[in-house]
Amino acid sequence: MRARLRLLTAVVTAGIAVGGLSACGMFRKNFEDDTTLSQKITSVRLDSGSGGVTLRGKEGANKVDLHRYVEYGGDRPAGPTHRVENGVLVLRGCGDDCSVAYTVDLPAGIPVTGGTSSGAVSLSGTGAVKVTTSSGAIDLDGVSGAVEVRAESGAITGRGLKGGPVKAKTSSGAIDLTVSAPQDVRAEAASGAVTVTVPAGRYQVTAQSSSGGKDIAIPDDRSAPHHLDLTTSSGAITVKRS
Repeated sequence: MRARLRLLTAVVTAGIAVGGLSACGMFRKNFEDDTTLSQKITSVRLDSGSGGVTLRGKEGANKVDLHRYVEYGGDRPAGPTHRVENGVLVLRGCGDDCSVAYTVDLPAGIPVTGGTSSGAVSLSGTGAVKVTTSSGAIDLDGVSGAVEVRAESGAITGRGLKGGPVKAKTSSGAIDLTVSAPQDVRAEAASGAVTVTVPAGRYQVTAQSSSGGKDIAIPDDRSAPHHLDLTTSSGAITVKRS
């Protein structure tokens, strides 16, 4: 009798667990849609909760095409999740138990600010960037302008950065930056390697690692106009020539 009771209890418990998983996962719904914005956009601000953001600056483009993918567990969110305020395109979240991922094609060189709570941020061909994410990687490509990015948990990668100083900080994850013109670079990783690739030029180099090796392929010129300030608590520091 006791063996049968234990078996019955295990079956009921397993059924509850499977039912819970079904309620949380199988019954989530999704949709996607596209919008072309008629307003002139001068900048973008990220103000989203859960979901990734991809912005692609296109040379010669004269419009903004916005694609979104929405996944939700309760009622379907109604209406748009973006708005335009005096030329600023604001990409918002969609509420509780809901995530929205954006892919936006827009004219090149538009600056980007703001952040996400959870989700990767990928920016290419934009102007100056000042962005944070609580959980998710940040990837930059061909950004023209100053860069200031911070990821609480996630790697930071940058290629073809030009036109301004670069500041990157992550609490957990590696930093890998390539600048296409001599400029100041400040990179700080609490846990992860730091790699910086720079073109020919003169640089002051400060590299501090509490646990990890250093491979610095350029001389430290104390009178140089540009400064590489690189720090990691746990990980190697590498500086390469492009």
